[in-house]
Amino acid sequence: MTELKKTISFTRGMGLAICMLIGTGILALPGLALDAGTVYEAILGWFLIAIVAVPLIEVCSSLGLKFPSTAGLAGYAEKAVGPWGGYAVSYLVGGSFFFGLPAVALIGSEYMKQLFQLSEAGAALFAILLVTLMFLSNLAGMKVISLINYAALAVLFLLIGLLIVFNLDFLNAGLGIASEAFSGNVHIDLHNTWKVAALLFWAFLGWENLSFSLGEIKDPEKNVPRLYWLSFALVTSIYLVLALISTGASVSGVSLQGAAGLSGLVLFTPGGKLLIWLMIIVIAANACSWDFTASRLLYAGGRTGIFPEVFGKLSKRNIPVPSLVGLYVLSIFLILGSYLLKIPVSAMMMLVNQNFVFLYAFIIIAYWKTENGWKKWIFSALSLVSLSFLVSGFTWKIAYPIFLIGFGYYRFLRSAGEISTSKIPASEDEIVRREDGSGNL
Repeated sequence: MTELKKTISFTRGMGLAICMLIGTGILALPGLALDAGTVYEAILGWFLIAIVAVPLIEVCSSLGLKFPSTAGLAGYAEKAVGPWGGYAVSYLVGGSFFFGLPAVALIGSEYMKQLFQLSEAGAALFAILLVTLMFLSNLAGMKVISLINYAALAVLFLLIGLLIVFNLDFLNAGLGIASEAFSGNVHIDLHNTWKVAALLFWAFLGWENLSFSLGEIKDPEKNVPRLYWLSFALVTSIYLVLALISTGASVSGVSLQGAAGLSGLVLFTPGGKLLIWLMIIVIAANACSWDFTASRLLYAGGRTGIFPEVFGKLSKRNIPVPSLVGLYVLSIFLILGSYLLKIPVSAMMMLVNQNFVFLYAFIIIAYWKTENGWKKWIFSALSLVSLSFLVSGFTWKIAYPIFLIGFGYYRFLRSAGEISTSKIPASEDEIVRREDGSGNL
């Protein structure tokens, strides 16, 4: 079997890691956090989720160093619980994409709603237009997707730089709010703080997907840990600075609530409403990337029998069209459902987040089974505490990831049963019937 070459240097790896981590979340989460709690609860939630992520980064880094292969999460899951783990992980990730794709589109529609004062119906129609764009872009092929991603990456870092540099006046106010929150002299609702932190877990999704690229990293013994920890430090710093600025702006009277919350900061940034267009470009590119990854997951699962066989087919141009069509139809259905049933985008994001909490459970079990010495106990325990905290408030909603894991296990048993049946030798009578071609009893 042909192996992928180790062509990713440390610098390229850092770029890849940062692109996986910084996207829609950085534009949507500051406002959604302020929706979920007070300014004090919001800023505590940001710092709390950053602390909670630390042991999870150590676990991902350690496993990446031990198993630097393109098997990624599926490989970790098989180390954890055996072959059926690959099925469970595929359904967990697939179930996350099903809600994550329309959630990204709805975030983009919130920014358009701010820009053009759209109605709820108008925002839903724009979200459908956005998923149509991501569908057509992926049909166009990899060159178009790459071009969109490169342009969006440049725009994203320009946006972040402008938002930070021209809103530093709010940073001091945000630091003051953080100081008061940590002092314990203000009222803090612990449930709201949990809700904020659990929502913000979206910002820290991506390091687990880096595992699929580790087989191509040069000098993995040195570069894999550096990639995880340096990207974590850089990305977390950016998130926390924006969180402090948005919190400071909120107490100063700037309206930042909602998925398009950061649009309020453009009033203090050169370019004004032009920046909102740039934000929409970033969100559109992020949606295309999500669609690309999700379609490849469905295609790979269709090829191996994890998902229906139809998803494992390619067009003449080597594009997984059935997977893209399925995702497109499902995204439209969920966008219309969210509009008719008044389901907030934060609810979809929370469903995705809780799936990844269960996904991390497989990763932690794999870490515990393969690590030695004191690290095995310390970081396994800390990681379990982190996951217990994150899952504690989901209540009945955990039925969704549990169903996905159970269905993955069921599909594994069916697949194993079909393979076993196909290997049962035919009886002598059946062999005779096959030879004479009659097939009659």
